[in-house]
Amino acid sequence: MTELTGGELLARALANEGVKFVFGLPCPEIDPLLAALEDNGIRFVTIRHEAAAVHMAEGLYKTTGQVAVVLGNPGPGSANLVPGMLTAKHEGVPVLAITSQHRTGVVYPSTPATFQGQDQLDLFKPAVKWNGPVFEWTRIPELVRMAFREMWAGRPGPVQLEIPGPVLYAVGDPATAPMYPSLSGRASLPQPSDAQLTTAADMLATAKAPVVFAGTGVDRARANAALIALVDLLECPVIPSMAGRSVVPHDHPLYFNSQSPAADELRRNADVLLVVGSRVGNLDVPFDKYWGDPAGCRVIHVDVDPRHVGVSRPITLGTVAGARATLEGLAAKLRGRKVASHGRADVGELRTSHAAWAKSMGDMVAAWSGHGIHPAQAIGTVGAVFGRDAVYCTDGGMTSLWAGLALPSTKPNSYHGILELGMLGTGIPSAVGAKLGAPEREVVCVTGDGAAGFNVMELQTAARERLKITCVVMAESEWTMEIPNEMTRWGKTFGTGMGEVRWDKVAEGLGCHGEYVDSIEALPAALARARGCAGPVLVCVRTSKEANLAVPESGIARFFEVYFGPST
Repeated sequence: MTELTGGELLARALANEGVKFVFGLPCPEIDPLLAALEDNGIRFVTIRHEAAAVHMAEGLYKTTGQVAVVLGNPGPGSANLVPGMLTAKHEGVPVLAITSQHRTGVVYPSTPATFQGQDQLDLFKPAVKWNGPVFEWTRIPELVRMAFREMWAGRPGPVQLEIPGPVLYAVGDPATAPMYPSLSGRASLPQPSDAQLTTAADMLATAKAPVVFAGTGVDRARANAALIALVDLLECPVIPSMAGRSVVPHDHPLYFNSQSPAADELRRNADVLLVVGSRVGNLDVPFDKYWGDPAGCRVIHVDVDPRHVGVSRPITLGTVAGARATLEGLAAKLRGRKVASHGRADVGELRTSHAAWAKSMGDMVAAWSGHGIHPAQAIGTVGAVFGRDAVYCTDGGMTSLWAGLALPSTKPNSYHGILELGMLGTGIPSAVGAKLGAPEREVVCVTGDGAAGFNVMELQTAARERLKITCVVMAESEWTMEIPNEMTRWGKTFGTGMGEVRWDKVAEGLGCHGEYVDSIEALPAALARARGCAGPVLVCVRTSKEANLAVPESGIARFFEVYFGPST
């Protein structure tokens, strides 16, 4: 039998796990793998910064469920991956980092004389679920299988394999390194027990005011239809988390925005609360003033990670299980049963007040008449042009908050933000990953100018790969989110001014089409031209700092409470 290099064997093992994309840069230590990718149906996408490679893998996974591989070359290349891997860990994104290493004679441990010497395994430990080295050619398939098993155990997340260059250059007989079907190397998702489903169904069926709170875990589990079926069965309000914006259509008659007064009232008055696929993080302000007295509400918490269950609100029943299996199991238990909450009067009244609140938010934005463009007006225009079928990648502080208000409801797995770790600079590379995975869909990145500066170079990646994405930058030359706290406490700001950047000109220099807009009236035509371009486009929108700061008082109060705790 023909012998294979370690690089060829590794490429086969990755293809066996369903990998279709590798993001990274070439180097001598990894070249044997790169040489084998195309023959194994894997596309190699070069990047301008390794952290952005992980964000591309993030956009790919969140949109399609596909797992990618990212590469880190010895020393600085691997170190550059760490911020992206840390983001993936917080976001629950499965990704395999393969860090290459020098010959073993100068590493493990590195001496002070080793060029680019770095103990990369220790460096990565805080940022990954699991990591390990590959020292033997025959163990390549086994350790790839192990990495994917650890990646998918519980809540998905990033893992690392480190492979010295000589292992990839070595040759051997593939018969000595057996490879098995990918699913034979790991367990299936945890399933809810019949007893747990029965108890939860009894609680929901007898509740007079049940509420469902749904997070991004519903999207990741492709459990959206199961969620809606259960909500319809219970005739029960559903509140997506801030991060879980796309888990349910916003025109569903039982949908409530999590930041709305109506959602606050529903949570405060709930006698049973089903939390599924969410850890109920600080951005969802899980305080009694918004969620009610815990003594008056029984909480059912469902998550694949036991560390997320009951982390911010006391629970009655915790279930470590997949969202889809649990929601489908609950619906099966409840069909045909008498449900005490059917016909409850408060839902219709609260839907009316919720609609009035949403209208008031829109009216507030529409009424802006100061100098410059209101970012929410611009983002609303983006949504009107690209519609509900696009994939949206949002980035930045205030821009992400306005996007949550102004963009349309989307399809499941089609609204990607930074609301877990809050890492800036994910938007542009995430859009690249989303487009690679779903080339038939329109992909739009809506970002602030501060966030755009971190990874704007990846637009050159989009141009080189001929990816038609549209990036809309809200450009006001300020770190605007930092202004309210500084002005409130000290009456002045510290380093919030960034200086003006013509992002459209930057994009043109990277091989993209650029548009500059300084009036809201000119934006629709600019976006229409963007849609007509064959390649990537950046639209620079000159927005107003004053408009960006014109956040409703209730929104500012919640923002401060995220950082400083609940106010009285």
